[in-house]
Amino acid sequence: MRGFTLLEVMMVTFISSFVFAGVLSAYIFLGRGLSRQVNEQSLESRTRLALYTFTQDVSGASSVTAQNPGAGVSGDLMTLSVSGTSVTYHCDWSAGSSKGVLERQVGGGPYLVLLENLTSFTLQYFDASTTPVVVPATSSSPQIDIKQVSMAYTSAAGYGPSGNLSTFSVVSPLVLMKNKGLLTDPTNP
Repeated sequence: MRGFTLLEVMMVTFISSFVFAGVLSAYIFLGRGLSRQVNEQSLESRTRLALYTFTQDVSGASSVTAQNPGAGVSGDLMTLSVSGTSVTYHCDWSAGSSKGVLERQVGGGPYLVLLENLTSFTLQYFDASTTPVVVPATSSSPQIDIKQVSMAYTSAAGYGPSGNLSTFSVVSPLVLMKNKGLLTDPTNP
């Protein structure tokens, strides 16, 4: 009865380690790919819901009070009057965090999160002829010259060093405020 020599056992161990390393590498690669796909699907579905809600609110609004608190600063971005109800969009950049959250409040109700893990967010305002309108950092009265609004943001999901980080950048089309007239302010001809 003959056994294996030490050289044969070492060769089999050496070859087996390469095979196992290849299988493990493929397993990790596929796991990261699947995790990235899940992150991308989550970002895309949240984006669809946020854009739908944003489009419905802006297109049904009869007035807008817009503010521009600045990039990375928490605050109300705009308050719309939709069928007699106020709808507020608020961006919350937690202190010390590089990630923001876009929230929506109807009337005096609770804030509902539309988007999270934002790395950038801006609202752009335009008049009826698509000329950009510059809004102040704080405002308490409706702006009469805003007729269209656009939203742009970048959000992220996952963790970079693990290889499953996904980012999603969106620029919405200009959304026309259908219930707001084109008339100018009668006190400022």
